[in-house]
Amino acid sequence: MDTVVTNDSKNLKRGLGFVDLWSIGVGALIGGGIFTVIGPAVAEAGPALFIAFIIAGIVAILSSMSYAELASNWPYQGASYAYSKFAFGSISQHLGKLIALWCAGLYFLSFAFAAGAVNLGFAGYFNFIFPGLPPAIVAPIVSILITLLLLVGIKLTGKVNTVFSIIQVIALFSIAIIAISANPVGPFEYSSFMPNGWTGVFAATALIAFGQMQVEAVLTLGEEAKKPRRNLPLAQISALVTTVVLYIITGYGVVSSANPVDLAESSAPLSLAIESLLPGLGAVLIAIAALTATGTSTIGCLLGSSRMLYAGARENAFPKIFAKVGEKSGVPNNAIIFTGIIALLATFTSAFGYANAIGLLVSAAVFANWLMMALMNIALVIVRVKRKDLNPTFKYPINIKGIPILAIFAAIACIWILTYIDPLAIYIGVSWLILLTIWYVVYAKNRWTYLDENEMARMTSQTE
Repeated sequence: MDTVVTNDSKNLKRGLGFVDLWSIGVGALIGGGIFTVIGPAVAEAGPALFIAFIIAGIVAILSSMSYAELASNWPYQGASYAYSKFAFGSISQHLGKLIALWCAGLYFLSFAFAAGAVNLGFAGYFNFIFPGLPPAIVAPIVSILITLLLLVGIKLTGKVNTVFSIIQVIALFSIAIIAISANPVGPFEYSSFMPNGWTGVFAATALIAFGQMQVEAVLTLGEEAKKPRRNLPLAQISALVTTVVLYIITGYGVVSSANPVDLAESSAPLSLAIESLLPGLGAVLIAIAALTATGTSTIGCLLGSSRMLYAGARENAFPKIFAKVGEKSGVPNNAIIFTGIIALLATFTSAFGYANAIGLLVSAAVFANWLMMALMNIALVIVRVKRKDLNPTFKYPINIKGIPILAIFAAIACIWILTYIDPLAIYIGVSWLILLTIWYVVYAKNRWTYLDENEMARMTSQTE
């Protein structure tokens, strides 16, 4: 039996500790990018690939601290949805609601479709191990199984995700260390370190954002986390730091092991980089890392998307049916099922030869990632100016007269990197924003049941 959440979300169960939250962050971040971005990124940056990873990592970490402070103020479902509503709402409630809807809509659409593409990626690596099972059959089964896992409850989901995340981190660190040990100065051996100059490095940085899109995956689970004001910021930042370090040494390692031109042309650049060093065993390591990484990425996509949908639905920004919470499972069942259906449809579309169409939709998620990070950095600056009454448990470091200077730098960097994104992805992203704005005016504006900070605190019954 389901219960409709009106002014009481206590049916959500707090089943995620720090390790569970960290693993969700790591799993979502690694699976979302490291198996897809290296090829096109090295085509732009050449041997300087790891420099692009460093730049993207610094900007993401600086932005993550804005997310962390906002999360310690408002540790609620939906993450950027809630932060935008309260931060920009201090200027105008309508502005806060509109940007909250933008964040929820961009995140939901991007990652529901991304989950479908990732499912096909899982099936491809599964087919490498079991050639008799074609991806067209495996991918939909994986999509359904992960949706069912999420419906069982957040505690089991967290435990499964933790095991997968630990396996993939160990496998990928092993691959990177083996590659670097075989040729420590590899990237610097080429006559042209930056074949396309800094323009190529920055273009690769924009692509690498695909691997950091899930920077707020952990934070969307604010009301399912134990001790959220402490655990959410720590889990998010530590997960991102873990992933950024892994990305940098992997980016360095692959160029040390294989020619950048060959990597750029390969459909499986990690496999190409390691197979010459570890014939047989290298392929096994890649397969294990890929299967666990793509599995946790789908979990992260569906978790974040369904919680964004739930957060908006309980305020009538989206249809109320998506705010139903299962009494036994303690999760938003309808939101999960709907998100799972979209992911499954995307999986079928990819499986039947329309992967380019899905890839185009997923590419808009890169636009959404950098835009939302810019918005959250701006949101923190607004909060510091307009909401001096707040006393967050985590505070962004290095401030001048209470203003987080590095957050301003990060916002500018995010907007600047947007200029290096494929124009078509920008057009798609802007089109989504226009559609979401129309949705706000036509549907949500007059239906919105605004839950203020006091109501949210009472609903979630924080005990820290």
